[in-house]
Amino acid sequence: MVTAPQTVRVRKSVLTLGQKGDDLDWYGQAVAKLRARPLQDPTSWRYLAAVHGYPGHAADPFAQSGEKLPSGADQASFWNQCQHQSWFFLSWHRGYLACFEEIVAAAVVDAGGPTGWALPYWNYSATSAHSSELPAAFRNQHDSHGNPNPLWVAGRHMPTPTTALPPAHVDLGALLHSPFQGTAGGGDPGFGGVKTGFSHFGGTNGRLENLPHNAVHVDVAGLMSDPDTAALDPIFWLHHANIDRLWEVWIHRDPSFTNPVLKSWLSGTSFQLHDAKGKIVKFNSGQMRDTLKVRHGYKYDDISDPFHVPVAAAAVAASATGSGVTAGSPQATQLVAATPAAVPLGNAATRAQVAFNQAARLAAVASVPGRPVRAYLNLENVRGAAAPRNYEVYVDVPTPPTAGATGVERKPLLAGHLSTFGVRKASSPAGKHGGTGITTVIEISNLIEQLHRERNWDGAHLEVTFVPSGPEVAPPVGAPGQVEVGRVSVYYG
Repeated sequence: MVTAPQTVRVRKSVLTLGQKGDDLDWYGQAVAKLRARPLQDPTSWRYLAAVHGYPGHAADPFAQSGEKLPSGADQASFWNQCQHQSWFFLSWHRGYLACFEEIVAAAVVDAGGPTGWALPYWNYSATSAHSSELPAAFRNQHDSHGNPNPLWVAGRHMPTPTTALPPAHVDLGALLHSPFQGTAGGGDPGFGGVKTGFSHFGGTNGRLENLPHNAVHVDVAGLMSDPDTAALDPIFWLHHANIDRLWEVWIHRDPSFTNPVLKSWLSGTSFQLHDAKGKIVKFNSGQMRDTLKVRHGYKYDDISDPFHVPVAAAAVAASATGSGVTAGSPQATQLVAATPAAVPLGNAATRAQVAFNQAARLAAVASVPGRPVRAYLNLENVRGAAAPRNYEVYVDVPTPPTAGATGVERKPLLAGHLSTFGVRKASSPAGKHGGTGITTVIEISNLIEQLHRERNWDGAHLEVTFVPSGPEVAPPVGAPGQVEVGRVSVYYG
């Protein structure tokens, strides 16, 4: 997928753009041109979105009666290809963005714009004012002249300047963690995800995919909340450019943070897309490691470390949030606790008690002499057809006592976040993974220590609470209004 050296494009923060003639202005014009192209054209807006996911023509929000679709063979080869719950999540999307950037850049030139257009990114985790709000250019249905705004789409939950992403949903704690490759055995899910083959939804989220990636998809809502329509929203591409940028931040923040070196990641699985001329291009993960060598070559205007401290010091700060910096290979873990049945989730808070096997717990602690045991809360095989939701996940000792005479109930400890982005698709028995759902793993090592130290926890039971965030959403017509966690478990290692 490497092309001849050209002038390296510089991807800029959307927070610095918004003037006539800049990359954001030309993006809007190019989006309008791509939308006008027929669905069969691999450089059209809808075809490019279908590469990520397609709901079928009957559910396509922009379907036109009598229009021609690509052949069945073409759809099978190029549509529904995005990699999720996989160590290919970051590398596949990097290739996808690079081809998209090339196609948009060609449309910019066709519209009379400059060469070298670069895809902006949305850094919603920045500390500057308004960074977590939907960028202004995407908010209004019409521009100042009353013309349709190609960057606007209906259905988002962020239509006003005061609507912002919750701070917890744009947390960058994933950047503190290594290794890249996680384990599917209940332990560390890795910064970049677990080892898989081709994985189009279904399996275990990597740390960065879970947060902020999944949470932002659901918070923006509308087209963005479903992988089969997400790429139809112009903000999708800026969101994923930021996720790609965070990969660059991670790899540059410490020399011990490295990409996989296994052949199965580097070249074992290849992917194919189309370039600006509609020609097929093939690539593998090994070719995605250096942004300067991906297609035309690009870099970001800012890949500075948001923590501004060495990794060792960041580990101390992270300990207060229930996790710390880690390095090396994934560690073996043991199942020490689990719920006896599935846990249904809805639009109200849900509590589940997880019972520990004391013999297994004590054996796991004894197996790692010289260091505290690491603990992982597994939210396994989340399935259902309900509308996507975000949930805050809390842990505590069962039935926490009130705080003395004040009668104020002690608050449970925030463990992390569960998003059901992609769950509907991963729940389909006809899907590539047979409807096994999605698993999210949250490290709770320091929270377990805190429960022992501050709340006299006896290690017998753990209460896990799921609290939905954001506005209540109605399920799709004919679909049940609920999802369920197949099992809540705890692994030590």
